[in-house]
Amino acid sequence: MHERLIDWCRSFGPAPLSARPGEWLRAAFGIGLALLLVLPAGAWLFGVSISLPLAAPAAATAVLLFVASSSPFAQPWSVIAGSLLATAIGVAFGASDLPVATAAGLAGALAIFGLFGLRCLHPPGAALALVAVVGSPELHAYGFQLLYPVAFNSLLLVSVALIYNNLSGHAYPKPRAAKGNPHHTLDSLPSERMSFSEDDIERALADFGEYVDVTRDDLAQLIKQTEKHALRRSMGKITAADIMSRDLYWGTAECSIQRAWRTLREHRLHALPVLQPDTHELLGIVTLVDLLKHFRPTSGRINFGQLRFLRGVQLRMIMSAPVVSVAEDTHMVDLVFLLSDRGLHCLPVVDTRQRLLGMITQTDLIAALYRNWLKHLPD
Repeated sequence: MHERLIDWCRSFGPAPLSARPGEWLRAAFGIGLALLLVLPAGAWLFGVSISLPLAAPAAATAVLLFVASSSPFAQPWSVIAGSLLATAIGVAFGASDLPVATAAGLAGALAIFGLFGLRCLHPPGAALALVAVVGSPELHAYGFQLLYPVAFNSLLLVSVALIYNNLSGHAYPKPRAAKGNPHHTLDSLPSERMSFSEDDIERALADFGEYVDVTRDDLAQLIKQTEKHALRRSMGKITAADIMSRDLYWGTAECSIQRAWRTLREHRLHALPVLQPDTHELLGIVTLVDLLKHFRPTSGRINFGQLRFLRGVQLRMIMSAPVVSVAEDTHMVDLVFLLSDRGLHCLPVVDTRQRLLGMITQTDLIAALYRNWLKHLPD
């Protein structure tokens, strides 16, 4: 009981911040920029007596848009629809003959209920409802025309957030997670088949019972990142440099398609990296599928050992570029997700100057995972 009381008292203290100081500066500058545009423009269009009471809700909206842009509260539908709906409810109750305190309480409660129902919950909306109820006589005289300055503020704030957040590296509005896999089948990604499902998230949220200020996609991403870090810790420091193949066959951009086919066939390879001969810089990669698109069809039964390719085709014409590659210090957990979920069969390992150092195939990865599994077996 004593420990529970101590924990309860600690909950009154400040929560730890996950944002870095650079993010504080980015958010503060965005909020300042947005308010410097919204407040003077609103005062010029609608007058100070109308725009000034709306300044506080606008500032609260700006905090959500630039500090917590991934929150469901900050998405465009929530900001625009939530602000307009709450304002309309506030105006309606403000025009009633109810006592001010009663009208304010009912307006706030009904606004929240309506925002939940339309899935546009936006906390500053409750403030807008109260402003419309308890505002000045000028506001009351404005009636439902108050929706115009509220709509103007909401649209301008969202517009500034769209430009500023995306330019500063924060995707807004928050994109929905893409479903499916590279093979365009209904199967889940390989890394997800033994993990949690969307139904698991729904059940967990239902068990939690309270509103969670995070999208389901973000929640799923957080859980995946947690799993990845836990797996990284359990595997130790196994990197690409530990498992890659170093003695490689490769071609140049001027290499003929016939020579590339012979190299792949003789050494039982599935892909051939294309390098700059003097620097070994990785230019592209050619796979068996790339080659088979350019063979010369012949009548009768195809003998893959005797394929004849179109003359004059060089690897520069058919190679895939740029190439998905990794650094030497890439952890094995990251390699697992790249080779399983993105449908890649091999990963070139390059240095900071994009010079090829090695290759990691699915076979290399399976062997490394097996050795790591054996190492952790009980004696």
